[in-house]
Amino acid sequence: MKEIQVPRSLPVLILGLVAAALVAGACGDDAGDAAPDNGDRLLVVTTIAPVEALTREVGDGYADVRGIVPAGADAHDFEPVASDLRAVEAADLILRHGVGLDDWLDDTLGASDAPVVTVTEGIELQPPALQHDDDARDDELDPHVWHDPERAKQMVDNIAAALAEADPINAEAYRANAAAYKDTLDRTRDEVQSIIDEIPFENRRMVTNHDAFGYFADAFGLTIVGAVIPGATTEAEPSAGETAELLETIEREGVRAIFAESSVNSDLARTLAEDAGITIVDDLYGDALGEPGSGAETVHGMLLANARKIAGALR
Repeated sequence: MKEIQVPRSLPVLILGLVAAALVAGACGDDAGDAAPDNGDRLLVVTTIAPVEALTREVGDGYADVRGIVPAGADAHDFEPVASDLRAVEAADLILRHGVGLDDWLDDTLGASDAPVVTVTEGIELQPPALQHDDDARDDELDPHVWHDPERAKQMVDNIAAALAEADPINAEAYRANAAAYKDTLDRTRDEVQSIIDEIPFENRRMVTNHDAFGYFADAFGLTIVGAVIPGATTEAEPSAGETAELLETIEREGVRAIFAESSVNSDLARTLAEDAGITIVDDLYGDALGEPGSGAETVHGMLLANARKIAGALR
């Protein structure tokens, strides 16, 4: 490297700047191995909280993630605001859940040229637990796939592929983050199963506020026997006949608790629990995750939090 002659009178500050420039030039060939500066990071906008949480795990250190639906909000009836539109406009990549939970995004997509990826692509969907209809239409399928760790791992793979496509320089980092988080989900699956196994077999029957836990029940050996709000959406309303039938089911099946979600009004579920003389648990995470610092702001943390609450009420 050619030596640069610097006048003795040059201020110390400028000497420092020259030295920094020389170091940066000498290291230029290795710049691609490090995480980009904040100004160069991939800006990813996600729709619902579980997609945001999984994307933060996969993009950790390399992508800036901005979720639209805030923690604790019900995705079924969410309405975006002006700041959400601006986020979509600025995005380099948009990740959506699909399966009906973020249809509200459709009206804002015209504001962006960013690619849009549905992270549930290729995942086997099933009807809501209480429907048992193999011929269900696409808009009748249960969207709550992240409650099954195996399906959540498929979402992680889809997210990693989307990030790698949009930001190929850091593709290996995204794949490594995805592999690490899938290991976390595997350990979580085993821990959740050990928690559920503490419930006596005859008590492993659940009534939920709405039909959001079918994948969880199938994954861990529980049975959903009823829901206060019929179907997989919180926008439905039960009839008087359906409510009376549910009370009969609770008594007949020996159900020990009704489980409601933190993001959904639980007044009717609470009334039914009182009428049936059973416990009400009204802080499960169904469509939402927990607030930051709650321990349930991640998908694996949410799964463990729900498992502990379910087991505590059914043991």
